[in-house]
Amino acid sequence: MKKNSIILLASAAMLAATVTVSACAIRNAAKQKAGAPVVNRETVTTKVTKEINDGQNPVMNFTGNYYGGRACITVEPEGTNNANITVVWGDSYNTKAVWTMSGAFDEESTSVVYNDGIKKVITLNEKGDTISEELLSVGCKGVFVFSYDGITWDDFEENIATGMVFKFGNSVEEVCTTILPGDPVETTAEPVKPTSTPAPTATPVPTSTPAPTATPVPTAVPEATEPEVTEPTAEITEPAHKTAAEITGEYASGRATVTINAADPDNVMIKVVWGDSADTKVIWRLTGKYNEDTESILYTNGVKKVITYAADGEAECEEVCYTDGNGIFLFSYDGFTWDDYNESIAENMVFIKTA
Repeated sequence: MKKNSIILLASAAMLAATVTVSACAIRNAAKQKAGAPVVNRETVTTKVTKEINDGQNPVMNFTGNYYGGRACITVEPEGTNNANITVVWGDSYNTKAVWTMSGAFDEESTSVVYNDGIKKVITLNEKGDTISEELLSVGCKGVFVFSYDGITWDDFEENIATGMVFKFGNSVEEVCTTILPGDPVETTAEPVKPTSTPAPTATPVPTSTPAPTATPVPTAVPEATEPEVTEPTAEITEPAHKTAAEITGEYASGRATVTINAADPDNVMIKVVWGDSADTKVIWRLTGKYNEDTESILYTNGVKKVITYAADGEAECEEVCYTDGNGIFLFSYDGFTWDDYNESIAENMVFIKTA
């Protein structure tokens, strides 16, 4: 009897496992039928790591088109670990904003950080051909994060896609209403209006043949020449990278002010003051080397303090929170962004230069 019970329990366990596998298969099949990418959140990092070891670019796991609102994102792999990304955003029926950027794929965060973005506005004719391009900005910075839901885009310059999730798909039906550059535009030919048949004229009266004249001398017929077709071009000028002297100054965003002294590019001093309340301030002090090529300062020695002031404005209490803060400052044409690895306190903020 005991032996039979063991056999029955083992059979039940196998049946439960079979049902679980079948249920997972059904859910995955339903996702595929709906056009959504089926990516296992728990195994995505393992999968990417394995394929990197096999010599395959991990971006191939996310290659394709993603759609949200009036925007389309195209992701393509390049080399062993890079991604080329294009964003097309419909401004009107014949005008599109287009971003192109690239960056390395980070397997731990499944993200691509870029700092080489180029933004243009493209105007199309009624046939969908590009007739003009206007360059708006170069050196744009941001990050794309990939997940089983799709893609999120944090554009540090304009925050244009805040709160949006771009879904994977193979068509633009009911999702992307823009016309991509070069795509044909359907047009309807106008019906040809019938013309009336002219009334017959009277029989012509024959005229006498004139006397022959001297044979005319033939003149050379000029060769027909086709008009030269010129394609509209947009000259792209890379902005010069900021020098250490140019980043020196005062910056502000919200309740925070930042003072940067880059007199010594190898030892830039930064002070961040954040008003926490009427009588409390949080202060960070840190130093780092300014990298002009990447326009960034990476630091690992941040000191954070909380200072409480008395009614007369005198500091009466000072608390040191940590002395090993780390993060990075990324500069752009209008200011900088601060990625604080300890607390992410300045996420989605842009500090604008005030002095």
